[in-house]
Amino acid sequence: MKDKASAFNPSNFKLQTSDPQFIKSDAIIIRRFDYSETSSIMSLLTRDHGRMDALAKGARRGRSIFEGEIDLFARGEAVILVRQASLHLLTEFSCRERYLGLRESPQRSTAAHYIASVVGDAYPEGHHQPEIFDLTAQTLARLEHGEVPAVIAFFQVHLLRLSGLMPDLADCVVCGGQTGRRVAYSFARGGAVCGKCHQAGDGATELSGGAISLIKSLARGVAAERTHIPPALAREAIAFLGKLLASAFEREPRMLNSLLRSIQAPKARSKETK
Repeated sequence: MKDKASAFNPSNFKLQTSDPQFIKSDAIIIRRFDYSETSSIMSLLTRDHGRMDALAKGARRGRSIFEGEIDLFARGEAVILVRQASLHLLTEFSCRERYLGLRESPQRSTAAHYIASVVGDAYPEGHHQPEIFDLTAQTLARLEHGEVPAVIAFFQVHLLRLSGLMPDLADCVVCGGQTGRRVAYSFARGGAVCGKCHQAGDGATELSGGAISLIKSLARGVAAERTHIPPALAREAIAFLGKLLASAFEREPRMLNSLLRSIQAPKARSKETK
């Protein structure tokens, strides 16, 4: 897994340009940092140029060209001045979609932050893969009103697939035989291990038959936003897929644990809100 992830070395994907130039692209704001009293740095996932970090001058002022346009997770058309020796400059951003439903519950907000952290940490600036942009935009839209656990697991499965990192869970990496319903995944060996080859204490992560079936179903393209997953099964699948992503990109998603804590049985949630 780590050998494949090495293909995403930031030095391999520098945006090549000799002279300053303006580019225009569909973009999603995945992070926002304060830079000064008046300006912010925006981390943008663009469809045509991958992830780009750009300075938005005056973004923190009450009256600016960005007023009301650059909310976190907003999608719109970005115009960026590409600069070789310094930070890129965001000159325009015309918001088309704010995904306001993400702010309706802590769980939806946490899920959106998790998506942004995975995409932001996994892909270096300039890595261009439009399918990942489309998946991210689709996921944010589904998160507004859909079943959050299924939407997140769908995102994880298809991000792994698009990155060429989705493991084969059907065959044992040790003996080559079929894994059957009892499957463990060995991160040290980089593959699934059958019941005969899996030994207690070998560090492999055991997966239930339900988790395997869910992952396969999501990989086939099931309508995730309408799929209800029991909380325990959702936590198992999302935790495993999150660990796969962390192992592949050698970056621990910062919001994964918070997301897992938000997925609880209805009775548990109701007690906490009383």
